This record gives sequence, structure tokens and C-alpha cells, in this order.
Amino acid sequence: MKPAYHFTFEKDWRTAPLAFWVHVPVAGTETEFDPPAPPKVPHLGYQTLRVQFEKYELQFSAPAQLDHFIEVLSSKPMPTSRQLSAKRGLPVGPNGHWLSRLPAELKSPRKRKKLVNVLRAVREQVLNQAPNPSIERTCPGEPGHAAHVER
Repeated sequence: MKPAYHFTFEKDWRTAPLAFWVHVPVAGTETEFDPPAPPKVPHLGYQTLRVQFEKYELQFSAPAQLDHFIEVLSSKPMPTSRQLSAKRGLPVGPNGHWLSRLPAELKSPRKRKKLVNVLRAVREQVLNQAPNPSIERTCPGEPGHAAHVER
């Protein structure tokens, strides 16, 4: 069974739940981030990967966000949202961290393992088929077809 995923285009890449926590602004600049922010597609916006896992939809606006999500959920033991939010170095509480907002059902060890496997398969399909490291536009589970566009 192929994992279900598709792409949409958003006005701002920062709307993805992991964007704030993964992309840290470079000191002295307003537009540079580490890792870099995703590029804007002219006339469309920012490409957002949406992965369907059971009744949940997860969204990522950059490959670095997907990698971070996989890394955190595959960690044993899984770090707490308090530990992860402290790494950002801002007085933003752990209650606002993406991990604290992730449904509890997805945090159980058995479910996490399944979710990580699905996300790794999606990552393999999406990133390794593209001629460059940006996210390739596809329909759900079918590489090479036109993306679903929301404006």
C-alpha cells in the first residue's frame, strides 16, 4: 500500500506546525533561516506536503521539517516538548510546541513506529525522485502528476 500524500500551495510557509521550531532565524537578518526557508513558487506560493496517516493529516513546508519530525518520533525515549522547546532558546512555552499539539494517539510507541515508517516511505518517494532536493509536485501517492492547488 502506497502512503497517501499530496501537495498544496500556501501563502506563507510558516503555517506548517514545525516551521517555527525547525527554521531558526539567522542573527542580524530578517529573511535568512537555518536550515533555509523553502523557496516560493512564483504565482502559486509555498509548496506544502500533506501526508494522510489514518484519520490525521500532517503538513510540512520543507524537507527539514519532515526530517525533524521523523527524528523526534523515532527517538527512544522520545524527547518531551519541554526539552524540544528549550532548544529554540526563546521564552515560548512547551504547550505551544508542535509535539505537545500532536494527538496523543500518534505518540504511542506502536503508532509512532508505523507513522515513522510511512513518513520515511513518503520522504523516499518525494525527495529521491526529484532532480533536485526540493519537494516534487505529485498527486496522492502518484509521483509525476499535477499537484492539488489551493489559493
